[in-house]
Amino acid sequence: MSIENDIASEMYSFGIGNTPLIKLDDNLYAKAEFCNKFGSIKSRAAFFMIDYALKTGIINRDTIIVEASSGNTGIAVAGISNLFGLKSKIIIPEGASNGTKDYLKSLGSDLILTKGNSTEASIEYARSIVESDPRRYFRLNQHGNNLNSDAHYYTTAPEIKNEIINVDFLVAGIGTGGTITGISRYLKENGNTKTVGIIPDSGSHIFGLRNPFISNNKGILDKYMKYIDDVKELNEKYAYYGVRELMDKQRLFCRPLIGC
Repeated sequence: MSIENDIASEMYSFGIGNTPLIKLDDNLYAKAEFCNKFGSIKSRAAFFMIDYALKTGIINRDTIIVEASSGNTGIAVAGISNLFGLKSKIIIPEGASNGTKDYLKSLGSDLILTKGNSTEASIEYARSIVESDPRRYFRLNQHGNNLNSDAHYYTTAPEIKNEIINVDFLVAGIGTGGTITGISRYLKENGNTKTVGIIPDSGSHIFGLRNPFISNNKGILDKYMKYIDDVKELNEKYAYYGVRELMDKQRLFCRPLIGC
Protein backbone atom coordinates (compact mmCIF):
# COMPACT_ATOMS: atom_id res chain seq x y z
CA MET A 1 0.00 0.00 0.00
CA SER A 2 1.33 3.46 -0.92
CA ILE A 3 1.70 6.14 1.72
CA GLU A 4 -1.12 8.09 0.01
CA ASN A 5 -3.50 5.12 0.29
CA ASP A 6 -2.44 4.64 3.90
CA ILE A 7 -3.22 8.30 4.63
CA ALA A 8 -6.59 7.97 2.88
CA SER A 9 -7.55 4.99 5.04
CA GLU A 10 -6.55 6.85 8.19
CA MET A 11 -8.43 9.93 7.02
CA TYR A 12 -11.64 7.94 6.69
CA SER A 13 -11.24 6.62 10.24
CA PHE A 14 -11.20 10.24 11.46
CA GLY A 15 -14.59 10.98 9.88
CA ILE A 16 -13.30 12.78 6.81
CA GLY A 17 -14.38 11.63 3.33
CA ASN A 18 -16.98 9.16 2.07
CA THR A 19 -19.45 12.05 1.90
CA PRO A 20 -22.89 11.62 0.29
CA LEU A 21 -23.45 12.35 -3.39
CA ILE A 22 -26.69 14.33 -3.67
CA LYS A 23 -28.83 14.21 -6.80
CA LEU A 24 -29.91 17.76 -7.64
CA ASP A 25 -31.51 17.07 -11.03
CA ASP A 26 -31.78 14.25 -13.57
CA ASN A 27 -28.10 14.36 -14.47
CA LEU A 28 -26.73 16.81 -11.92
CA TYR A 29 -25.01 15.75 -8.69
CA ALA A 30 -23.21 17.50 -5.85
CA LYS A 31 -20.81 16.12 -3.24
CA ALA A 32 -21.98 16.97 0.29
CA GLU A 33 -18.61 17.99 1.68
CA PHE A 34 -20.18 19.80 4.62
CA CYS A 35 -20.51 16.31 6.12
CA ASN A 36 -16.75 16.18 6.71
CA LYS A 37 -15.37 16.75 10.18
CA PHE A 38 -14.72 20.51 10.42
CA GLY A 39 -17.39 21.17 7.81
CA SER A 40 -15.80 21.44 4.38
CA ILE A 41 -13.89 19.74 1.58
CA LYS A 42 -10.72 21.40 2.87
CA SER A 43 -10.55 18.82 5.65
CA ARG A 44 -9.33 16.28 3.09
CA ALA A 45 -6.41 18.39 1.88
CA ALA A 46 -5.45 19.55 5.37
CA PHE A 47 -5.39 15.96 6.64
CA PHE A 48 -3.24 14.77 3.72
CA MET A 49 -0.72 17.58 4.07
CA ILE A 50 -0.35 17.26 7.85
CA ASP A 51 -0.41 13.45 8.07
CA TYR A 52 2.12 13.10 5.24
CA ALA A 53 4.48 15.55 6.95
CA LEU A 54 4.21 13.57 10.20
CA LYS A 55 4.58 10.15 8.58
CA THR A 56 7.66 11.18 6.60
CA GLY A 57 9.36 12.96 9.49
CA ILE A 58 9.22 16.40 7.92
CA ILE A 59 7.62 17.63 11.16
CA ASN A 60 7.34 16.35 14.71
CA ARG A 61 5.01 16.92 17.64
CA ASP A 62 6.85 20.12 18.59
CA THR A 63 6.39 21.71 15.17
CA ILE A 64 3.94 24.61 14.85
CA ILE A 65 1.82 24.42 11.69
CA VAL A 66 1.47 27.74 9.85
CA GLU A 67 -1.04 28.41 7.07
CA ALA A 68 -2.69 31.36 5.35
CA SER A 69 -6.39 30.97 4.60
CA SER A 70 -9.58 32.88 3.88
CA GLY A 71 -11.59 30.49 6.04
CA ASN A 72 -12.24 26.81 5.35
CA THR A 73 -8.66 25.61 5.03
CA GLY A 74 -7.71 27.50 8.16
CA ILE A 75 -10.51 25.83 10.09
CA ALA A 76 -9.52 22.40 8.78
CA VAL A 77 -5.82 22.93 9.54
CA ALA A 78 -6.57 24.19 13.04
CA GLY A 79 -8.93 21.29 13.77
CA ILE A 80 -6.72 18.55 12.35
CA SER A 81 -3.60 19.97 14.00
CA ASN A 82 -5.53 19.79 17.26
CA LEU A 83 -6.44 16.14 16.58
CA PHE A 84 -2.77 15.29 16.12
CA GLY A 85 -1.73 17.24 19.20
CA LEU A 86 0.00 19.96 17.17
CA LYS A 87 -0.11 23.71 17.63
CA SER A 88 -1.20 25.87 14.70
CA LYS A 89 -0.94 29.48 13.64
CA ILE A 90 -3.50 30.63 11.06
CA ILE A 91 -3.08 33.89 9.15
CA ILE A 92 -6.38 35.17 7.80
CA PRO A 93 -7.61 38.40 6.14
CA GLU A 94 -9.29 40.79 8.57
CA GLY A 95 -12.32 40.86 6.24
CA ALA A 96 -13.13 37.20 6.97
CA SER A 97 -16.33 36.57 8.90
CA ASN A 98 -16.42 36.86 12.68
CA GLY A 99 -17.86 33.35 12.77
CA THR A 100 -14.74 31.99 11.06
CA LYS A 101 -12.46 33.89 13.42
CA ASP A 102 -14.33 32.67 16.50
CA TYR A 103 -14.31 29.08 15.26
CA LEU A 104 -10.56 29.17 14.66
CA LYS A 105 -9.98 30.44 18.19
CA SER A 106 -12.23 27.73 19.62
CA LEU A 107 -10.08 25.10 17.89
CA GLY A 108 -7.05 26.37 19.81
CA SER A 109 -5.28 28.07 16.94
CA ASP A 110 -3.23 31.23 17.26
CA LEU A 111 -5.00 33.66 14.92
CA ILE A 112 -3.23 36.49 13.08
CA LEU A 113 -5.15 39.02 10.94
CA THR A 114 -3.81 40.77 7.85
CA LYS A 115 -5.35 43.85 6.25
CA GLY A 116 -8.10 43.60 3.61
CA ASN A 117 -9.98 40.66 2.11
CA SER A 118 -7.25 39.10 0.00
CA THR A 119 -5.23 36.07 1.09
CA GLU A 120 -2.17 37.36 -0.79
CA ALA A 121 -1.04 39.44 2.20
CA SER A 122 -1.76 36.51 4.51
CA ILE A 123 0.38 34.21 2.37
CA GLU A 124 3.33 36.60 2.52
CA TYR A 125 2.95 36.94 6.28
CA ALA A 126 2.87 33.14 6.71
CA ARG A 127 6.01 32.85 4.61
CA SER A 128 7.81 35.43 6.76
CA ILE A 129 6.92 33.60 9.98
CA VAL A 130 8.40 30.33 8.75
CA GLU A 131 11.51 32.03 7.38
CA SER A 132 12.08 33.61 10.79
CA ASP A 133 12.46 30.17 12.43
CA PRO A 134 12.17 27.24 9.97
CA ARG A 135 13.06 24.66 12.62
CA ARG A 136 10.08 25.69 14.74
CA TYR A 137 7.47 26.49 12.10
CA PHE A 138 6.20 24.53 9.09
CA ARG A 139 4.08 26.11 6.37
CA LEU A 140 1.69 23.74 4.60
CA ASN A 141 1.57 26.02 1.53
CA GLN A 142 -1.82 24.84 0.25
CA HIS A 143 -1.39 26.77 -3.02
CA GLY A 144 1.78 24.92 -3.96
CA ASN A 145 1.61 21.63 -2.06
CA ASN A 146 0.83 18.74 -4.43
CA LEU A 147 -0.72 16.78 -1.56
CA ASN A 148 -3.59 19.27 -1.68
CA SER A 149 -4.42 17.90 -5.13
CA ASP A 150 -3.48 14.32 -4.24
CA ALA A 151 -6.04 14.28 -1.43
CA HIS A 152 -8.79 14.48 -4.04
CA TYR A 153 -7.07 12.14 -6.49
CA TYR A 154 -6.96 9.41 -3.85
CA THR A 155 -10.29 10.03 -2.08
CA THR A 156 -12.87 12.44 -3.55
CA ALA A 157 -12.56 11.32 -7.17
CA PRO A 158 -12.72 7.54 -6.55
CA GLU A 159 -15.76 8.11 -4.31
CA ILE A 160 -17.49 9.93 -7.18
CA LYS A 161 -16.47 7.32 -9.75
CA ASN A 162 -17.80 4.51 -7.55
CA GLU A 163 -21.27 6.05 -7.77
CA ILE A 164 -21.28 7.57 -11.27
CA ILE A 165 -19.67 5.38 -13.91
CA ASN A 166 -19.54 8.05 -16.64
CA VAL A 167 -18.92 11.60 -15.45
CA ASP A 168 -19.41 13.88 -18.46
CA PHE A 169 -18.65 17.20 -16.77
CA LEU A 170 -16.90 18.24 -13.58
CA VAL A 171 -17.63 21.81 -12.45
CA ALA A 172 -15.74 23.16 -9.45
CA GLY A 173 -14.69 26.50 -8.04
CA ILE A 174 -10.99 27.37 -8.08
CA GLY A 175 -9.20 28.60 -4.98
CA THR A 176 -5.87 26.82 -4.68
CA GLY A 177 -6.75 24.51 -7.57
CA GLY A 178 -6.31 21.44 -5.38
CA THR A 179 -9.85 20.12 -5.49
CA ILE A 180 -10.50 20.57 -9.19
CA THR A 181 -7.12 19.24 -10.37
CA GLY A 182 -7.10 16.22 -8.08
CA ILE A 183 -10.59 15.11 -9.09
CA SER A 184 -10.03 15.91 -12.76
CA ARG A 185 -6.76 13.98 -12.97
CA TYR A 186 -8.44 10.83 -11.72
CA LEU A 187 -11.61 11.18 -13.79
CA LYS A 188 -9.69 11.89 -16.98
CA GLU A 189 -7.50 8.85 -16.41
CA ASN A 190 -10.65 6.76 -16.03
CA GLY A 191 -13.02 8.33 -18.57
CA ASN A 192 -13.71 11.30 -20.85
CA THR A 193 -14.68 13.98 -18.36
CA LYS A 194 -14.59 17.65 -19.37
CA THR A 195 -13.55 19.90 -16.51
CA VAL A 196 -14.74 23.49 -16.03
CA GLY A 197 -13.29 25.74 -13.34
CA ILE A 198 -15.12 28.71 -11.81
CA ILE A 199 -13.42 31.93 -10.68
CA PRO A 200 -14.93 35.24 -9.53
CA ASP A 201 -15.09 38.02 -12.11
CA SER A 202 -13.04 41.17 -11.61
CA GLY A 203 -15.79 42.97 -9.72
CA SER A 204 -16.69 40.18 -7.33
CA HIS A 205 -15.42 38.90 -4.02
CA ILE A 206 -16.46 35.35 -3.14
CA PHE A 207 -14.65 33.88 -0.13
CA GLY A 208 -13.09 30.54 -1.06
CA LEU A 209 -12.78 31.40 -4.76
CA ARG A 210 -10.14 33.57 -6.37
CA ASN A 211 -8.54 34.36 -9.68
CA PRO A 212 -5.21 32.53 -9.28
CA PHE A 213 -4.00 33.61 -12.72
CA ILE A 214 -3.14 37.08 -11.42
CA SER A 215 -1.27 35.67 -8.41
CA ASN A 216 2.26 34.43 -7.90
CA ASN A 217 0.87 31.77 -5.55
CA LYS A 218 -0.48 29.16 -7.94
CA GLY A 219 1.98 26.27 -7.83
CA ILE A 220 -0.67 23.55 -8.10
CA LEU A 221 -2.22 25.13 -11.19
CA ASP A 222 1.18 25.70 -12.76
CA LYS A 223 1.68 21.94 -12.59
CA TYR A 224 -1.82 20.64 -13.30
CA MET A 225 -3.56 23.32 -15.39
CA LYS A 226 -3.69 20.91 -18.36
CA TYR A 227 -6.41 18.97 -16.50
CA ILE A 228 -8.80 21.95 -16.62
CA ASP A 229 -10.48 22.32 -20.01
CA ASP A 230 -12.20 25.67 -19.49
CA VAL A 231 -12.48 28.46 -16.93
CA LYS A 232 -15.63 30.56 -16.46
CA GLU A 233 -16.03 33.77 -14.48
CA LEU A 234 -18.83 34.09 -11.94
CA ASN A 235 -20.41 37.32 -10.73
CA GLU A 236 -21.04 37.59 -7.00
CA LYS A 237 -24.73 38.32 -7.64
CA TYR A 238 -25.22 35.04 -9.48
CA ALA A 239 -23.29 33.12 -6.82
CA TYR A 240 -25.84 34.27 -4.25
CA TYR A 241 -28.65 33.49 -6.67
CA GLY A 242 -27.32 29.94 -6.94
CA VAL A 243 -27.20 29.66 -3.15
CA ARG A 244 -30.83 30.77 -2.85
CA GLU A 245 -31.86 28.28 -5.53
CA LEU A 246 -30.16 25.43 -3.68
CA MET A 247 -31.99 26.48 -0.52
CA ASP A 248 -35.40 26.82 -2.20
CA LYS A 249 -35.25 23.67 -4.32
CA GLN A 250 -33.00 21.32 -2.35
CA ARG A 251 -33.18 22.67 1.22
CA LEU A 252 -29.38 22.91 1.18
CA PHE A 253 -27.87 25.88 3.01
CA CYS A 254 -24.56 26.57 1.25
CA ARG A 255 -21.88 29.24 1.11
CA PRO A 256 -21.68 31.58 -1.92
CA LEU A 257 -18.72 29.68 -3.40
CA ILE A 258 -21.11 26.77 -4.01
CA GLY A 259 -23.49 28.95 -6.02
CA CYS A 260 -21.73 28.34 -9.32
